[in-house]
Amino acid sequence: MLELLRIQNYALIEQLEVEFNVGFNALTGETGAGKSIVVGALNLVLGARASGAALRTGAQKAHIEALFHLDVPSPALAALLEAHEIHLEDGALLLARTITADGRSRGYAGGRLVPIHVLAALGDELVDLHGQHEHQSLLKTERQLDLLDGFAELETQAAALQEQVQELRRLEKRLQALEQDDRDKTRQMEFLRFEVEEINEAGLGLDEETVVRERLQIINNAENIYTLTNQAWGLLYENEQGAAIDAVDAALKSMEDLAEINAELRLLYEQLSELRVGLEAVAGEIRLHTEHVEYDPEELESLNQRLALIGGLKRKYGGSVAEILAYRDRAAAELEEYEQRDVRLEEIRQQHAELQEKALAAARNMSKKRKQAARKLDKRVQGILQNLGMKGARFETRFEAVALGSRGIDRVTFMLAANKGEALHSLKQVASGGEISRIMLALKSAFAQADTIPTLIFDEIDSGVGGAIARKVADKLRELAATHQVICITHIPQIAALANAHYQVQKHSVKDRTTTCVLAIDDEHRVEELARLLDGTLSTVSREHARALLEDAENGRSN
Repeated sequence: MLELLRIQNYALIEQLEVEFNVGFNALTGETGAGKSIVVGALNLVLGARASGAALRTGAQKAHIEALFHLDVPSPALAALLEAHEIHLEDGALLLARTITADGRSRGYAGGRLVPIHVLAALGDELVDLHGQHEHQSLLKTERQLDLLDGFAELETQAAALQEQVQELRRLEKRLQALEQDDRDKTRQMEFLRFEVEEINEAGLGLDEETVVRERLQIINNAENIYTLTNQAWGLLYENEQGAAIDAVDAALKSMEDLAEINAELRLLYEQLSELRVGLEAVAGEIRLHTEHVEYDPEELESLNQRLALIGGLKRKYGGSVAEILAYRDRAAAELEEYEQRDVRLEEIRQQHAELQEKALAAARNMSKKRKQAARKLDKRVQGILQNLGMKGARFETRFEAVALGSRGIDRVTFMLAANKGEALHSLKQVASGGEISRIMLALKSAFAQADTIPTLIFDEIDSGVGGAIARKVADKLRELAATHQVICITHIPQIAALANAHYQVQKHSVKDRTTTCVLAIDDEHRVEELARLLDGTLSTVSREHARALLEDAENGRSN
């Protein structure tokens, strides 16, 4: 609900603050007092177009604030708040608008600077303002279908259908991507195939580069290896100054003699004997290397070519053989996926066909239920219009078949003939002035349970209304106030008397300046205002009549 409206330097208003109540609020005042100015200021904070000409004379900036309290935001409003990172504080949402003399303006929501179109989107979910103003949600055809679904209690089915159609659209995008004749993609796959074949033809082993480099090192050092192994073998067996083997044999002979003398030294003799066997084995291995190390130019060339091949592949595909092979595996997998697209295409086409059939069946079922509900709605709205004094009015919910979409296969338009003999036209074409307010009151009454917009404002609802019809309008407003906050600007005492809260708009002149203010009134002040509305005078008769209206309203509330 709208809790507080604060206005500074707008039109005739210098400084104004008014706190509204839940339920039914009535604003009254003499013609020209500024009731429409209050509504116009509220409309600005709800995102309407602004002009510097609206500022109070001499002011450089107008500022308007509207404080709303929301126990549970509607899904649409909650989505808007989340999308723009606007947070409620204990259920409170403050909207604000500043307008400068040069026509520039800024909007704020929840303390954040927001574009004016965001302010307007939030306003659309918070307030329906009926009269010569914007924010009349019922004039928007997309909103009309939502309300019909709410009236028919089809919200759950509508949400499920929307999910199905969204999945259909996702499948269609995948189909389009797979079916698209993309020459660039074909060329990319051909090049990928060439790369995979190039790596496969190389026949790389995971440790091959290490093995090749080790073999090259041996071949490149073949002469040095031959020299060093011969030198080592010679030192062991053929050294002119005495071979190592001969020295060990001599030492063994000495140790054997010592062991005969001292048994404790036999262990040393046995250890030296084992070393002699090991030394001889080492010498044999060294001798083999002096015999088998060869310098093979063809093998050297082959190994260098292999290393060059590996180096070229590393420059293309990765810093190591492991990375080259990993790239090959990824490319092969992508190729396989591309080559399997026909299989996947058929699978997705089958999924799409099955979901399309299911969604169409759900949409046709919803359409049937919508049309059944629409016939009941038409009778209900037409009955309310008759009750509100529009005897010749006709109302009809018109359906137009459309291709399956997230909202089904229906486009809905509310049609109205406001007077007898007139053709049916859309609400936007036929509704104007006080007539639109009564029409919207009828519709809002019919949709009371389905409509999620919390605050309804009716301006000029009493145009052309009087007597018994005025009381019926008042009863309908009070009935609507059971589920919504209703703010009504009126000249009719029967309507004002039924309000839970009554505000008087006054205009004063101070020091050659005119200003508008709004006062919450009750008790005798309310009697005086109702008496003025009754006949323009403050006579004993008009006061008694005003008290009777208030007493009757109070009895109606208690009943």
